[in-house]
Amino acid sequence: MARKREGRDDATLAEEAPTAASGGMNRWLLLGIVTVVGFAADLGTKLWALATIRPGSLQPVWGDVLGWTLTFNKGALFGMNPANWIEGFPTRWFYVLFTVVMVPVLVYLYSRIDAVRNRLGLWGMALLVPGAAGNFVDRILGRPGVVDFIRVDLGFPPFNPWPIFNLADAWITIGISLVFLDMILHDLAARRARKNTR
Repeated sequence: MARKREGRDDATLAEEAPTAASGGMNRWLLLGIVTVVGFAADLGTKLWALATIRPGSLQPVWGDVLGWTLTFNKGALFGMNPANWIEGFPTRWFYVLFTVVMVPVLVYLYSRIDAVRNRLGLWGMALLVPGAAGNFVDRILGRPGVVDFIRVDLGFPPFNPWPIFNLADAWITIGISLVFLDMILHDLAARRARKNTR
């Protein structure tokens, strides 16, 4: 009887091990919190910008380094707009469809990340979701473009100035950076491990 119970415990532990190694339900709690907080912050700051900043004006916040200026971006991150190269291209609906397709893909990829070994990648993928959702809302609301209002100028390329952005853009940029950083660190660790086994 004791052996049977022990066998059951071993089987249970074997089934639970992959869940623990992949972060279990904690990853979904993280995704939920990051998505809600990130989306709310982006939406709130955009509504504030629309209500308080006059289009075309510049409101300095910290000298020439940081300021607010309201613009409407018809393209995507860094102003990438296919209509600049293809006349009549439906940029708005292209990015709406792109987001509808990509968000489920991002969630699937997020579910496959090893939450123990790739924590930076997990956070990075989580940040991409509110980033995509924030700019998606601007497009489906029929605004002249995505609301951008943060201006940064550090006085040297490519930050003189950096393209005007919003918090959703910041989440996407930080998220992609964390994913790539995680990939680089993971690759370096794998190379060191292979070198030590020689």
